[in-house]
Amino acid sequence: MSKPLAIRASYADLKLVKTRQVAQLIFEVPIEEFDAAYEVLGGLPNPAKEQWFAIAALVAAPATIPRSVANVIVSGEKHSGGDDDQRVTAARPEPKQDKPARAKREWRDLPPSQQAGMRCEEAAFVHFLREVRRDDWHETQDTADCVRLICGVESRAELNSNQKARVIWHQLDEQYQAWKAVEHA
Repeated sequence: MSKPLAIRASYADLKLVKTRQVAQLIFEVPIEEFDAAYEVLGGLPNPAKEQWFAIAALVAAPATIPRSVANVIVSGEKHSGGDDDQRVTAARPEPKQDKPARAKREWRDLPPSQQAGMRCEEAAFVHFLREVRRDDWHETQDTADCVRLICGVESRAELNSNQKARVIWHQLDEQYQAWKAVEHA
C-alpha cells in the first residue's frame, strides 16, 4: 500500500500573528485519522526546516465568502530552509456567468444513443423489457446490455451511425411507448 499524500480536515479557526506578518489557519482532524495525518505532515513541525503543503476544498466553497477573501492571491518569496524559489499562486476565480437556460429538446431530436441511455434509466422500460422481451432480458439481466443485444451493437453509441441498429432502436422504443400507453393508461 502506498503512503497517503493528503489528509481530510475541517477548517476550524484563524489566528493572525502580526509580529511575524502571517496568518495561522487551524484545521481539525478526527482523532481516529490523526496517525495518518501526522505521517502525511512528516511529524512535528521543525522551525529550522519549513515544509510547504497545498490546501484544497473537498467540496465547493459556499457562495457567501466575501469577495475580498475569495479574490486573495497568495504568492511566496524565497523561503528559508528551502533551496529553490517556490511560488504558490491561487488564480482569481472567474465570475460565474449565468448560463442561459437550455431549450428542452424534443425526444425525436435527441441522438438514438442518448434516447437509449435515458430509456435505460426508466423503471417502466426495465419492466417492459422483462415482460415483452423476456428471452433477451433473461440472457443479459441488464437494461443497457439488453438494448445492445436487441439492436445488435457493442455500444449504444453505434445507434448513431449504424442504420440497421437505429431502425431497430426506434422500433423498440415505439413498441415500449405503445406498451406503456396500454399498460399504464
